[in-house]
Amino acid sequence: MGFIRVLPPETARLIAAGEVIDRPASALRELLDNAIDSGAAEVSARIEEGGIGSIRVSDDGAGMDRDDLELAIFPHATSKIANADDLLTARSLGFRGEALASIAAAAVVEIVSKDQASPSAHRLLARPGSPPVLEACSGRRGTSVSVTGLFKDFPARRQFLKRPQAEAALCRQAFEDKALAHPGLGFRFESGSAKGEILRPSSRLDRVIALHGEVPRDFLHAIAFSGSGFAGELILAGPAYSRPDRRLMQAFVNRRRVQDWSLLGSLDYSFSGYLPGGCHPFAFLFLEIDPALADFNIHPAKKEVRFKDPDGPRHAMNSAAQSFLRELARRDPAQAMPDPAAELELEFRPIPGGTPPAYVARRPSWEAFDEVRERAESGASPALPSPSPARDFRYLGSALGPFLVFERDGALWFLDQHAAHERLIFDGLMARPAESQALLIPEPIAIEDEAEEARIAAAADELEAAGFKLERDGRSWLVAAAPPELAASPAEAVRELARGSGDRRRAARALAACRSAVKDGDSLDDAAAEELIARALELPEPRCPHGRPIWSRITREQLYRLVRREI
Repeated sequence: MGFIRVLPPETARLIAAGEVIDRPASALRELLDNAIDSGAAEVSARIEEGGIGSIRVSDDGAGMDRDDLELAIFPHATSKIANADDLLTARSLGFRGEALASIAAAAVVEIVSKDQASPSAHRLLARPGSPPVLEACSGRRGTSVSVTGLFKDFPARRQFLKRPQAEAALCRQAFEDKALAHPGLGFRFESGSAKGEILRPSSRLDRVIALHGEVPRDFLHAIAFSGSGFAGELILAGPAYSRPDRRLMQAFVNRRRVQDWSLLGSLDYSFSGYLPGGCHPFAFLFLEIDPALADFNIHPAKKEVRFKDPDGPRHAMNSAAQSFLRELARRDPAQAMPDPAAELELEFRPIPGGTPPAYVARRPSWEAFDEVRERAESGASPALPSPSPARDFRYLGSALGPFLVFERDGALWFLDQHAAHERLIFDGLMARPAESQALLIPEPIAIEDEAEEARIAAAADELEAAGFKLERDGRSWLVAAAPPELAASPAEAVRELARGSGDRRRAARALAACRSAVKDGDSLDDAAAEELIARALELPEPRCPHGRPIWSRITREQLYRLVRREI
């Protein structure tokens, strides 16, 4: 007995506040939301000591009269909704009425506000553990909120704050998130003695450029997409600009930045045929969706969203991005190539023209070319285009495993034999309908857990379109048929394809091409190597299906500079 107690009100309020306000950036985010929801055209923010010392947000919005201001800092006091059903139509950034109450539980808050009808402004001063004080004062229309000494009287919380410089960076990110989501508003941000930054109302593309000037403007493109109950815009850079992390991949839904890994993963997938593994695109997603189709009321800070139909927006977004990338590769190949290796000044050069050969290599050796040629001569498959007998390159030999080295146009070229052969096989597979080969004995799939079983069940129809036939065996699955190129280990292929997303027909052919192509340790005789080079140079897309460049080149001038030799 005596183990359970009711916490004092101030302690309970502080615990509740911690779910919404955990650091200065959280407080700034909530204050910016309120300013934007007020109908403001201009919003200003200023922080001191990374927001630990003070935060001030001012706007020229609708403002509040005395009665509304008096209620503003009470828990769950809001003008955005009246009942639970309003959540299905709410388009405001805030709706719970927790922000000001949470901040007032952890810091000193001063609010000065005036609406259009009131003869004067009013000031509300609230301190943790003390009743608020309200009085008339001078002031213009709009609202200004000052927060000082965040967690000053609560060392258990304050000790987990970072240094002011780090907290300032987080505040700056919160500011950028709001400015990106609302390009039609003017914003101003000041931090300490640093010069203030002013953002004028602009288009979404110009706002992205203003905040991320490291990407050349010519590399950025705006792509629109839409569907039932939603519409969106993608701000993308071509594959010529990429990063080793997802810092510049961001998703905004109904003008809130959200942590939705399925959306970001879909964006990554859109670039899968254009960027090598480990690289991520510059991509900003702005999605507007009917509030009845999206639930933000699952995270205290509304950083997550649950969609009623997540596939619709993802598919529309993927289709728009992939159509854009295909057009970009046709219109401006330089932008569709991955960024070269800067330390060697290597240049990736696309070679236009030519038609991908329609053939399939079924064995990981160069004998496949002879087999395909024999089939072509017998009429069993489309004829291969004959390479020109007059080569415009000089083959020098193989080096360092998979690379074929040749001289062309006054430059030294390095061809990845696996990537080139893989692309040729892939193009041939994609040029013909999916094939399916029945297995003599159905192969069971060694499913690890329920999550994998669910993935396979969800992907069964797409896998069937790719050439697989799956059968239920109680709680297990059997592979009864598979594409001929993947018939050697069909169960493992199904597991790998089910783990991915997007177009599984394409993914199955990419997997088959990878397994069938010549490998790192395979040796080609000179004739076979020259034939591969000639065919690869005719490819309209000089990347493997997984996005790796097929070749790179280094000019004579670049080589001379590398060895410090005069030209």
